[in-house]
Parts: sequence; structure tokens; C-alpha cells
Amino acid sequence: MARLRDTLGRLFRRWMRRKRPAFTYTAVRTVQSMTDIPDELGSEIFIVRRNGSPRWAVMMCPCACGERLNVNLMRTADPNWTLSTRRGKVSLSPSIWVSDDKCGSHFWLIENGVFWCPRKTYD
Repeated sequence: MARLRDTLGRLFRRWMRRKRPAFTYTAVRTVQSMTDIPDELGSEIFIVRRNGSPRWAVMMCPCACGERLNVNLMRTADPNWTLSTRRGKVSLSPSIWVSDDKCGSHFWLIENGVFWCPRKTYD
């Protein structure tokens, strides 16, 4: 299942590179622990690495609601996301969906760019 998810994610990212992102994070910084991340994240993505392995991706929600997003990158805990890097930019797979009791944002992060997922409406 994970292999299929990764393959579909790669195909989707390749297709999305042709579109313009709605928002772009300006930089990616690597830190050793969560305590090394500043309170004001701005438009940067912070990757927490320990022993060479990525543990967390931390960023502000791109909808400007002010929510800090801590995205788990460790395979030992669920849910988790896969981090890929290309030319100093990061992509996360699968999409990030912030719970509805917060802002409800749903987006793909591809090479630092935010691509909103279409909202489904049920009548």
C-alpha cells in the first residue's frame, strides 16, 4: 500500500509542477529538535532531523489562520507523511488536511509550493 501511495504521489507531483502554487514557502531550515524552532515561523518550513532521519516538518498553515502544523515524518507512528527533497525544496505526501475544528485547510505541498485540494460539497 505504501508503494502505491508513493507512486501515485510522484505522478501527482509531476503533474502539479505544471500549475502555479497558491502560496510558496520561502525557505527550508533543518534543526535538531522541536525546541530549536522559533515561535514565529513566518513562511519557512522547519525539518527536525535526529541521527540523520527526518522526524517532523513544522510550518504555519498556508491559509493564514495562524495554526502551527506539526507533520509527523516517522514511519513508526500514524499518521505519517513522506518527505522528499529536490533542489533544496521539500514535498510531502500524502496531502495535508487540517481538522475541521481548526481551519479545515486541505493542500498538497510540492517543492515548497501549496496546491489547494478542491473542496467537495455534498447536497
